[in-house]
Amino acid sequence: MDREIIHRLLDEELTEAEEEEAIEILSSDHSAREEAGMMMDAIDLLGKSDRKRAPSSFTSEVMKKLPSPAPVRRRTLKEFMFGERVFRWNMASAAGAVILVLIVLAAVYYDGGKPPSVAQNAAKEDMIPVRFAFVAPDAESVSLAGDFNRWNVNENTMQREANGIWTVEITLKPGAYNYMFVVDGKVWVPDPSAAAYRDDGFGSRNSLVRVSNL
Repeated sequence: MDREIIHRLLDEELTEAEEEEAIEILSSDHSAREEAGMMMDAIDLLGKSDRKRAPSSFTSEVMKKLPSPAPVRRRTLKEFMFGERVFRWNMASAAGAVILVLIVLAAVYYDGGKPPSVAQNAAKEDMIPVRFAFVAPDAESVSLAGDFNRWNVNENTMQREANGIWTVEITLKPGAYNYMFVVDGKVWVPDPSAAAYRDDGFGSRNSLVRVSNL
């Protein structure tokens, strides 16, 4: 039930279209009719009641008893710019802010409890150089693609050496990697000298290299 439109109907504030809507609501909603009837009875009762008017001096007498407002002192521009200011800190908020700053500083200057230089050097020591070679004397270009470079044929281009041997050296972390050679940008060839092979799921096989720091 739209109580607001019923209230406005009783206050005679509706337009003609809204008045028709309110009448439709009253005719279809029993609870709305009851509530509207109760409101009309209350309005009628208030109109018939003997209400006493306040004496004309009532407002002035009340105002006399209220305390006078403190005068507002305007601050000069000099006081605003250079005057003393008092800052009140909530201790819990201040402690939280200090802890947050310490955490940020620790993240910036340390990685796993070690200074950045130590952590970076340790990561570099884990990388192992691995040399790949492929014989293709008639090829115009050869590249290396595998797990380590997301099979990107343009990331590790191999260099041609004597006797049509193509080579490239990259650094890898210890682990097992699938790879293939890409000849002239379109022919994918497994490494004939690979130590092992793995099915690629498409009826062919990838070369497999195992990298170890031992």
